[in-house]
Amino acid sequence: MTTFSLTFLLALLAAEPELSVKPAVELSWQTEPGRFYQLQSRVAGDWQDVGYAVRGTGETVTDRYPAGEYRVTTPSQKWVQVWGDEFEGSDLDYTKWEKEENNYGGGNLERQAYRTDSKYCVVEDGLLNINVYRDAHTTSDGKTQPYSSARIRSQKRGEWRFGRFEIRAKMPQGEGIWPAVWMLPTESKYGGWAAGGEIDIIESRGSAVHETTGALHFGGPWPRNTYLAHAYRFPKKNAAEDFHIYTLEWNRDEIKWFVDGELCKKRTKDEWFSEAAQQNPSAPFNQPFHLIMNVAVDGRFFEKTTQQADKLPPNAFPQTLQVDYVRVYQWAE
Repeated sequence: MTTFSLTFLLALLAAEPELSVKPAVELSWQTEPGRFYQLQSRVAGDWQDVGYAVRGTGETVTDRYPAGEYRVTTPSQKWVQVWGDEFEGSDLDYTKWEKEENNYGGGNLERQAYRTDSKYCVVEDGLLNINVYRDAHTTSDGKTQPYSSARIRSQKRGEWRFGRFEIRAKMPQGEGIWPAVWMLPTESKYGGWAAGGEIDIIESRGSAVHETTGALHFGGPWPRNTYLAHAYRFPKKNAAEDFHIYTLEWNRDEIKWFVDGELCKKRTKDEWFSEAAQQNPSAPFNQPFHLIMNVAVDGRFFEKTTQQADKLPPNAFPQTLQVDYVRVYQWAE
């Protein structure tokens, strides 16, 4: 038989946490398919959004919230936020992002390994930092890369057909360093790359931080693919001197790129095509796409330049892409 001293029992009782009960309310509303709904609560006399707008499915939505005054609005003829990440925590939000790991980088003769170690993808002080180090890495198949970095994607966690994508970011500026924010189709309905399409929102070419580039890739599977690219020159502080807001607006008829609110390029459906869906002028950019953010090193992106990361001194690392936020909106009819 086990016995406990009075002192031990008192210490055990003192260690138990106090319970607190907060009142809650159950909210329920019927939705119509395709219509957006935004829950709001009254705070200090003003109505404020609670969470993101949600597209109706025809089902009834029921959930519990802290006690308070609420209403549901049905926004129309405006962009409504449906997803985002402000990077306010101390680690990557794995409900929104997945880390990739491979030593091949996606082709293009790139020289980085994408690794899941925390040093290559750091969230702190409200910023996502994707870091490149001169860390060699060899995989089990014997492939060695001289640099290590990170690549994250929202596949199966966030994917959209059309929308407005806003990223506030600051680029690295080392030779041969290739940061990118871009999109790929989740299912690639029209075939392998680039038949399914690719949307490049931001690409920065190493030390050429006076400009940013964007592109569309489409057509047939490699090597029958093609692309359209453009460049935007910063009028004042360059991409590495300050944060800039990069925005892409995409619908079935056109895709537009903005930098700090200024339209820098528009592409229409007459400019792209799908080898697999020639009767559909919106294809391949009419399917759900997901977001990708990464920093590559060297490769074909630099083939018409003399840039090479090996020229950087050891103290130039890490080279870092900093992202303040990613916000995704869709158009409420």
